[in-house]
Amino acid sequence: MKFKLAYRLKISDVASVAVMAAILVVIFFVHGVDYKPGESPDCEACRLDIGPMERAGHYEEMLWNGTQHVYHSSNDNLVQFTRANNLKPGNKDNAVQNCIDCHNDNPGAKADSLGALWVKFPRLDKATGRIIDFEKAVQYEFVKRYGGTKPFYNEVRITEIMVYAYEKARQEKRLFNVEPDDGIALSDQQLDGLKASYACLNVFEKLGRPKGDIAPYIVKGCNIFTDTTRNRPAGYGFWKTEMNCSSCHMEGGSKEHAIHIGDAVVNYPGVYSSNNIIYTNRMRVARCYAHSINEILYGSNSEYYKLLTLYMAWIAEKNGLYIGQNRESRGIQNVRGTAARHASIIAGQKSYAEKCQICHGPAGYGTDRYDAVPAFSPPPINGGEAFVHTATLSYSSRLASFLLNNMPPGATHEKPLLSSQEALDIAEFISVQTRPAAPGASNLSVFYTYLTNTAMELWFSEKTGEDNL
Repeated sequence: MKFKLAYRLKISDVASVAVMAAILVVIFFVHGVDYKPGESPDCEACRLDIGPMERAGHYEEMLWNGTQHVYHSSNDNLVQFTRANNLKPGNKDNAVQNCIDCHNDNPGAKADSLGALWVKFPRLDKATGRIIDFEKAVQYEFVKRYGGTKPFYNEVRITEIMVYAYEKARQEKRLFNVEPDDGIALSDQQLDGLKASYACLNVFEKLGRPKGDIAPYIVKGCNIFTDTTRNRPAGYGFWKTEMNCSSCHMEGGSKEHAIHIGDAVVNYPGVYSSNNIIYTNRMRVARCYAHSINEILYGSNSEYYKLLTLYMAWIAEKNGLYIGQNRESRGIQNVRGTAARHASIIAGQKSYAEKCQICHGPAGYGTDRYDAVPAFSPPPINGGEAFVHTATLSYSSRLASFLLNNMPPGATHEKPLLSSQEALDIAEFISVQTRPAAPGASNLSVFYTYLTNTAMELWFSEKTGEDNL
């Protein structure tokens, strides 16, 4: 009996393999299989549009693919979306128009070019009252224009179209245009009703108040950015962290040499070097949530990420940063030189006690002494609620640069309050403290991290007063 059962299973396996092989043969001869994926089909119109691929790196490959999608979208590259449901066959040849047929720079074009559209997103969809980004707009276009299947977020072909649109905007040095020029600025009462944070009010005082129908959403994005832990979707209140986006991107992300967010939004999509894939700005924001400030990921289609991207685009627009602009103050540079080879943890601990602990606490767990002072929100630099070990500032040479340009409060790039040696020593001391790893992707690992962080908080937490400073 056992022998017969085993024999039946074996026959079943052989039959399954035979069926799969037959399907592959049919696909190969009927539909065609590309066994030379490294050889892109030639497209002279594409070459004239974007120019030759000089390096043919990952970004260039994505750009070339995106250009071909735009020029051959309906019948070749994107057929699985544009005609998947066979709802709108188009004309007698069963063909529909390509993206470039309508979205071009020619006089009398039916629609804005993709480069011109790139800088108009994120934008308000008045029909739904929600913010949509460029990626969502492409999804809508596939469904509404072609009657096709809606692609997933992070679908590689949509990302490639985004790379093309970004590259066109970069070549033309376009500025973001998310705020209407003729809109009415928000009043004091409106800002109060939107509960604009203290940091946001300072940003609006410096750059001007948001205007038009998009203005309330810019304020929402700013509130999420400057008070991240208190602006979460319902159901995420259990998660404990004291980090906000503005803990590192200072002055609401508008301070030079403090990871200015305008510099970031005008330089994405781009290759993220750690894993050599193309990141959109939304993907980069999501990575920051998990791998920098120890927040929970909200899902690809999260309204929160779109609001953050809108606020970032508004910051870039108000600062006059064009797409692709790469300023000297962008990001965080390394502090190098002789001192970098002789950073001292012991010296860093001494300098920390002299210049840092009054805000961050003797052990770095943060203090409650500034709770009533909105201008100060010193984050913890140690413990389960501090920044993550995978954050950019977890590298001591980069953390030293951040400290040199921004710490203690009042320091600037032009007038630092620390020496390079002090910054390196303090960064080395901070880098050896206990901080969380990035939250995992599954609910179980997130819950485990929550429990361990809570245990650390109960065991190591401190209330800092005048007596122990």
